[in-house]
Amino acid sequence: MAIGGFSVCLPYTLREEGGESNDPRDPGGHTNKGVTQTRYDQYRSAKRMPRQSVSRISDTELEDIYRHSYWDAVKGEKLRPGEDLSAFDFAVNSGPARATSALGKANLGSPPITKVIENIAAIRLSFLHALVTWSAFGKGWGARVARIEAASLKMAGLPIAPHAVAAKARQKASATAAKGSAAAAPAGAAGAHHFLEAPASVAALIFAAMLVAAAAAAYAAWRQSQRAATLNNAAAAQAAAAAQLATKFVSQAAGQQPKS
Repeated sequence: MAIGGFSVCLPYTLREEGGESNDPRDPGGHTNKGVTQTRYDQYRSAKRMPRQSVSRISDTELEDIYRHSYWDAVKGEKLRPGEDLSAFDFAVNSGPARATSALGKANLGSPPITKVIENIAAIRLSFLHALVTWSAFGKGWGARVARIEAASLKMAGLPIAPHAVAAKARQKASATAAKGSAAAAPAGAAGAHHFLEAPASVAALIFAAMLVAAAAAAYAAWRQSQRAATLNNAAAAQAAAAAQLATKFVSQAAGQQPKS
């Protein structure tokens, strides 16, 4: 249970949400610090306050919305450190109902916290990848999920380096699969007699399935590449912080040595 975890997790999510935006490709419309104009209107109306531009949202209002609409919705105070950040950021980005569902799936079989965090990230990315706006925002979303995963592991007191190594291995396997799928599609289309002799509609379906498999494998390779890079950077930062702390302790210990 992460008592007081909201104040720890909120800065991570606010950093990801950024400032004010009004991208026409974003169905959320005018947004400031992750709060849409529509959501802000609802909040102000519920408080019996006149509506105003989300550009003018106060820090108090911002924290109130994030706490009651997202943190409390996923029962953040009852979650473990790291698990709380993963669920909270998912809720802010894609809705508390979806985040709560992912929490349940991620905890099936009572896996260790490291696997729960990884599961939440995987479920989250699968959902995002299926959205029609993925082509416009996918790269940024993928990076965000990887950064939150790394921050969650660190928050849980877990070393990040092993996860970076594992992600690199998965990237390599996915890249190999992608090459195999890409090679299979033209070979199946041009060289297989049974493929050529099949009815046109069946052949088209087979070829389409091959292309889908190739695209899926390529996406998996890209996903693991992005995740590996983010986790590698986080692992390096974690190692640097540990080295700095060790140096500090050594210096303090040396200063406390009795002089001869």
